Amino acid sequence: MTARRTRLLLSAALSGGLLLMAGCEAPAPENEDNDVTVETRNAMVTGAFETAGRAESLIFLPNDDAPWTGLLASSLTGGGFDVYNIDGETIISAAGPELRGLAGVSNFALRGETFPLLFGIDDMGALRGFVIVRETREVIELPLESEAALSTAAGVCLFSQGIGYVELAVLGEDAEARIVRVRDAGGAGLSVEERAARTLPFPARSCAAAEDDLLVAGPTAGLARVTPESAQSAFAAGLSVADVSYTELLGRPVALIASAQTGLVSVYDARSLELIVDVQFEDGLSAPAFERPTALAVTEANYGGMAFSSGIMAVYDAADSSVKLVAREVLSRTVVSGDEA
Repeated sequence: MTARRTRLLLSAALSGGLLLMAGCEAPAPENEDNDVTVETRNAMVTGAFETAGRAESLIFLPNDDAPWTGLLASSLTGGGFDVYNIDGETIISAAGPELRGLAGVSNFALRGETFPLLFGIDDMGALRGFVIVRETREVIELPLESEAALSTAAGVCLFSQGIGYVELAVLGEDAEARIVRVRDAGGAGLSVEERAARTLPFPARSCAAAEDDLLVAGPTAGLARVTPESAQSAFAAGLSVADVSYTELLGRPVALIASAQTGLVSVYDARSLELIVDVQFEDGLSAPAFERPTALAVTEANYGGMAFSSGIMAVYDAADSSVKLVAREVLSRTVVSGDEA
């Protein structure tokens, strides 16, 4: 069933029953990379569904109380975003700005209610926020308030979440990242407060939180791990990275990136950024193989059923304009199988 396209409502205040509120060239590496032969392993795609347009970013919005109702949101090239259930049904299709680097939380407590929140960077470099209303299948824009003007941004990712707040890593157009806290301070909108800043080794366009560190990446800059003190603790050069995600596979922290050029998903040790393995995802029982994967997201949350009870990886494949799903358990087994052989 095709969902109706809802109009993005520009929220002027928190009122009513809902009370809503709420790339770039890297400096030349100091050391030359050594040529290392890395094994390519094969695995099967678990599921897939077609999308209405090209996805810029993907983000999971799980539901701990009813895992099978968890959502997957996609920002679209040209503007707006779609929200799907795990079966690929479009729950919401919202007009609006083109958003880069989606960040989100599924259970933000907001004045007696709990809502999924989405954040993204628009084409003017401004941070935008949205609330998803499951009951009415609407997306409503959140007013964001900051005492100091935020500089132009190039990307955003979720850094942490606590009671009543979320922290986002906002990537600047230059080589910096700012950690901002978004919370309900009782005003007309959600307050945005800068908490910390980090100098990056290059201007980044994608990021992922790795404990207290940040994994940052750029289309021509490679992949780096940056500490709270702005130290570069690890670096992988010579990579074209559109999207980076962080997770743990059987207790091992890893960074995942997808390559539209090779069709592979590369798995890096998130601590050293050494390449562990490349994975070629082949045709599954009812899902085609990866050809040109671009946007990538991963969750450890339960999405119900046998296949997705321990999480999912999702990629957008530009070759056939579809989202392809891989059970996180399949990815874990594929990555560790050769190490245990």
